[in-house]
Amino acid sequence: MASVTSLDQDMAELRKSKYDAKSAAEAKAWIEGILREDLGSEDLVDILKDGVILCRLVNVIVPSANLKYKTSRMPFVQMENISMFLRAAASLGLPQFDLFQTVDLYEAKDPAQVLQTLYSFSRHANKQNSTVPLLGPKLATKQDSPVKFPKQGVDIPAWNTHQYGYMGGASQGSEKIVFAKRRDIVNKP
Repeated sequence: MASVTSLDQDMAELRKSKYDAKSAAEAKAWIEGILREDLGSEDLVDILKDGVILCRLVNVIVPSANLKYKTSRMPFVQMENISMFLRAAASLGLPQFDLFQTVDLYEAKDPAQVLQTLYSFSRHANKQNSTVPLLGPKLATKQDSPVKFPKQGVDIPAWNTHQYGYMGGASQGSEKIVFAKRRDIVNKP
């Protein structure tokens, strides 16, 4: 017999299953390299829970940020440290969908999203300062579009026949589809 679980439990398991130990180790090594210190053998989420390491990371990468964090065992102080990191990350250019929520880290609700934020943070920091080591793939740069747009007043088709395929002039008439004519129902003996 299958066990019955709630949607909340299923979603929590799904979020935790996306947390990759290898990616967490890479992120931890990246932070250790930037801060030039060993963070110990604890899990990355446990290390970052109070937000102090995150604030120190921002202060090293973006010295002008000068985040004033506090070391405390009080939950609201730790969550404020995490919020300061998130505000600094957003000001660095991280899109909203790459940022984790404070509870994702503090209560370990979505550790995979925390990793995604760290990877995105490294890309945006590297984009602004190439001396910052990169964690994961590099951000793409905008290139000139190879598509040449026509001048004003020139008519172009609404859709590209090469991209979407060409039906060869098919229409309802050529397919012998008849509309608006009488159809008789005949009983065959």
